[in-house]
Amino acid sequence: MPGKIIAVGNLKGGTGKSTVAVNVACALANGGKARVALVDADGQGTAGDWGAKGRLPVAVTALPFEEAGAGWRDRVDGLAASHDFVVLDLPPQLGDAILNALHAASLFVVPVTASGADLKATAKAIDLLARVRAERGDRRPGCLLVPSRVDRRTAAGKEIEAVLHEFGEPVAPAIGQRTAHVDAFTVGEWVGSYAPRSVAHEEIEVLAAIVRRVK
Repeated sequence: MPGKIIAVGNLKGGTGKSTVAVNVACALANGGKARVALVDADGQGTAGDWGAKGRLPVAVTALPFEEAGAGWRDRVDGLAASHDFVVLDLPPQLGDAILNALHAASLFVVPVTASGADLKATAKAIDLLARVRAERGDRRPGCLLVPSRVDRRTAAGKEIEAVLHEFGEPVAPAIGQRTAHVDAFTVGEWVGSYAPRSVAHEEIEVLAAIVRRVK
C-alpha cells in the first residue's frame, strides 16, 4: 500500500510552514521505525537548506514544481510507493504545485499565524480545498489547521484556536513561537534532536501523533 502523502502549505509565506513540515517529518520517522520522505517543493528551498548539513533523520528531496513540471506528480507517487509517509513542503502561493499536491494528498496541513493576512490566506486555502474535494469526489484530502508561531501574550494569540474553528475543519493544538525552532534550523537539526523533551519538541510530537492517526 502506498504511503500517506501529507501536503503542508498555505497561500501566504511566513506561517512557519517549513518549520512544521521539517519537524513533523522527522517526528514521523520515529527513530527510524517509519520510512519518511521530505519533499521540498518550494523554490525558496528552505527545507533543502535545513537538510544540507546532513543532520536530519530524513532525506530531503528538492522537487520544485516549476522545474519538474508534468512529471512532478509521478515523482511524488513514486516516493509514496517506497515510504510510509511523504511530507510535501509547498510553495506559499496558489498554483499548479498546490493543486497537484492536494489531488495526491491524504492530508492537507495548514499552518496559520494569528494575523489578519494569514486568516485571509487560509480562507482562500479552504476554498481551494473544497474545489479539490469536489473534483476528487471522495472528500479528500483531510485537513488540519495548525495554529503556528503562537504568542499567548497577545490577544490574537489567545484567540487563534477559536477563530480557526470557524473554518469548519479540525484544529490542532498550537505550535508556539519558540527560539528552539530557530536555533535548530541554524545548526541543521530538528527540534527533537536539538532540544529533546523541550516544550517545542513536545508540541511537534503531539502534532505528529495527530497526523499519524489520520487515515
